[in-house]
Parts: sequence; structure tokens; C-alpha cells
Amino acid sequence: MARKAKPHEEELPFVALMDTMTNVVGVLIIVLVMIGIGLAKSVQKVLSDLPMVSVEEHKILKDEMGQYDAKRDPAEVQLEIAKLQDELKKIEDELHALEGEKSKNPNVMVDVDKLAKELEEKRKDRDRRKLEAQKMLADIDKMKVQLDNTPRYQPPPSMAIRLPNPKPLPDNATIHRIFVTEGKLVYVNGDPLFNLVEEELKRDNQAQAMGVLKRENLKGPDGKPLTKKGPKGETIVQRHSTFDPAKLPTYFDNLFNRRKPGSNDPNRDVLVKVVPVPNQPVIQLQITPRPDAGELPEQQRNTTSHFRTFLRSVAKDKTGVVWFHVCRDSIAAYHLAREIADFEKVPVGWDIMDKPLYTRNLPGDYMVTFTPAPAPPGGTPVSTGPPPVVIAAPKASLD
Repeated sequence: MARKAKPHEEELPFVALMDTMTNVVGVLIIVLVMIGIGLAKSVQKVLSDLPMVSVEEHKILKDEMGQYDAKRDPAEVQLEIAKLQDELKKIEDELHALEGEKSKNPNVMVDVDKLAKELEEKRKDRDRRKLEAQKMLADIDKMKVQLDNTPRYQPPPSMAIRLPNPKPLPDNATIHRIFVTEGKLVYVNGDPLFNLVEEELKRDNQAQAMGVLKRENLKGPDGKPLTKKGPKGETIVQRHSTFDPAKLPTYFDNLFNRRKPGSNDPNRDVLVKVVPVPNQPVIQLQITPRPDAGELPEQQRNTTSHFRTFLRSVAKDKTGVVWFHVCRDSIAAYHLAREIADFEKVPVGWDIMDKPLYTRNLPGDYMVTFTPAPAPPGGTPVSTGPPPVVIAAPKASLD
């Protein structure tokens, strides 16, 4: 029997090499399997994060991308890329500059809330100015419409003005006063009206009952009542009539102006008020025209008008004088009345008034309780210089 041959020593390295290669191949296969598993998980995660789209939406998006890619010019794309790179470089430079500033002064911080508040205030101010501008434009448009609708001013016709020829007023002149206001003439009828007011104030029963009036007889040094002569020669006991200044105006208005005046009543065309003078015991009589009273120029031309009849009665009195109180809105009416007065040969005087108001103080028999004005602080200063120059008021004169 043949002896078994001995294995050669050269075969051992080849077997070891085969074992090593087998191990390497196994490891690679395991690695490939693990990579495949991780890739599958990543793909699944990406797909799960994508929004769901239908087949039609996918087709529309694909068509739009195809059209967009077809329209884009490569040169234009390169220019946009370059522009974006330049902007990116500017932003990086600004960032580096801010970092440099921050490194120099680390306490400098940008208050974003403050900037936002200032921005909001600026926006509110802008809106407010915008509303103001809109309102101004609306006002301008409104004024333009008003200007277009405003009639063109036509100056009044010219009139001939006669220069005044002053003449002295007689000392014993009986003055008849006439308001010239709102283009009308209103007769004041002062003295009869003044006497009528005194007569009304003498009716003290109602005034005393209402607490408006207190009566006091005046006595002389011997204790006897003082007397005076009346208009008809009768003896009248002098008395002071002291009125309540707070109640007097309303009381007299209800007593005098609210009654219906007759045709011959002195206050037919005027209203009368009695008012206390501040810081004085004096009672003042104020006369103003009634709103519906007076004669217009076309009525004055009539030979039978009240004004012309009144002028003829004044012309018969050698001491009679007509005095016109002329308001600024009635110069033309005054000139017409003046022509008529000259025609009737009546002496005339006149003055300019801001408003139709004639005042006169009641005599000392009629008073009000009053509080004197307080003295100036420090007392009355002692004057060491010459006395002040007093210029007398100009005397009234006829025209």
C-alpha cells in the first residue's frame, strides 16, 4: 500500500488569504445593507415632510418650471448672481463694521423697541398731517365755491355832501332828539318820556310790596320835612326813593315796556330801561328804538308823514331844535332827512353814534343802594407837580 503523501508547506498561506478575503467581503456586504437601510429611512422622512400634491398639481408645477427654465437667459441669470454676490458682500462689510464698533464700545446696543415706538409715532404724525391737508383742501374747495357764488361788490351811488357851517346852540333851546338807524327815523321824545318814567316810579305801592323800593322823607336841620314846589305850584314833601339795584331793571321792564303803548304815548317808538350806575347811587335812564318803529325814506318824502308834520310843529317854536343821532349805517337816510328839515326851515344839529342809545340820569330823589369803589392801594398819592390841565368838552353847535 502506498504511503500517503505529506502536504506541502506552500499551501498554507493561500488558505489564510482566502479566509481574510471572505471576512472582508462579508463586512462590506453588511455595510452596504446598513447604508441602504439608512438611505431608505432618509428618503421616507423627506417624502413625509413634503406637502401632498395631486397628479394634476404636479403636472402644472412641472409645466411652469419648464416654461420658466425655457424663458430664462443664462446671461441674465449670471448677472443676477453677480448682483446678489455684490449685495452679500456689502452686507458682510456692514456686519464687519458693526462688529468693529461693538468691539470698540461693547455697551452700545440698539433699542429695537424704542425704534419701533418712534416709527409708530412718525406714522401717526404722518396720518394726522394727511388728515389736516385733506381738510385744508376741502376748505379751499368750499371757499372757491363760495367765491364763485358771491356777487360782485357794487359801490353805492355817489351823494353830494354839504360842508357843515357851525352855529352856536341857544342856551334856552328845546332839543327834540331823533335816532337815524337802519335807514329809518325814530323820534325819542325825551322830556315827556322822562316825566312819564318819573310818574311810573312814584307808584311805589307795588314796588314796596315786591321789596324793590324803600321810601324815606327828607328832614331839615330843624327836624321838619323838606318840601319843594311841584309842576303846578303845589307843595311836595321831598323823599328819597331807594331801589334795590338787583331787582330794579326787571321790575321796571315788566312795569313799563310790557304794557301796550297808546298812539300818543311818549314811548310808542322806543324802549326804556332804568339801570344802576356801577359804584354810584345814581339811576340811569336808557332809551333805544323799538325794532319795528321808525319811518323809511320813501315815507319821509310824503308831505303828510309823521316826520314832516313833526318838523312843522318844531318850526313854530323859536327855541325848537332837531338833533339827529346818526348811526354809521344810515348816513344816506340822514342826508334825506336833513334836506327835508332845511326845506321846513328847522335848525338842526347832529352827531355820529356807534349804536342808537340815549342816556340820562334820574334826579337825586331816585337812588339805589350801592357799594363805593375800593380805594387804590397805598392811599391817594400826593401830587407835587402842577395841577393837570383839564380840557373842556366841545360845546354842542348847530349845523
